Amino acid sequence: MGVMSWILGGGAKQAAAAVVQVAGVFKPNAKASEARGHAYDGAALGQYAAEFAHPRRGGDGLVDGLNRLVRPVITFGLLGILPAVVIWPEGAAVAFAALALLPAGYWALVTVIIGFYFGGRMQLKAQNFQKSVQSAADRAPEVIANIKRLRTELSLELAQGLDIDNPALRDCAKRGRGLGAPGA
Repeated sequence: MGVMSWILGGGAKQAAAAVVQVAGVFKPNAKASEARGHAYDGAALGQYAAEFAHPRRGGDGLVDGLNRLVRPVITFGLLGILPAVVIWPEGAAVAFAALALLPAGYWALVTVIIGFYFGGRMQLKAQNFQKSVQSAADRAPEVIANIKRLRTELSLELAQGLDIDNPALRDCAKRGRGLGAPGA
């Protein structure tokens, strides 16, 4: 009779509540988690709305714009190096040789700053980056010589009598410039 009175008297409800409470330690309640997330999102949107509720004065808009430009400027600046190296290899060689002369502490500082802006962990790659800059600067004269050799060979092929229907290309071949050479 003791078990029946315990079940009918609410003992089963107490046991179930204890199980739910213990299980909540290991796996969060989905409904409560969703409510917390909704409250957090609402608070973030409220803060954002309060920030822009009042009319702006002075240079607030300018400062906000500058704050939002850091990541795009870094990204497009780094991506802009690629076409610059292809278009102007001699200048890139000089620039990379100058960068190779910077001390390791400078590269560590730049790495930390860029790592902060992008949220990545780039500190460990700083030394490898410096080595790759040095090796690229060491290979630059060879690459420049190969580009000049290719331009010369193409100019010689054009000058040896390739039949070209395009008068502009024929004129370019007479002057000794190769097809597709920058500044040709």
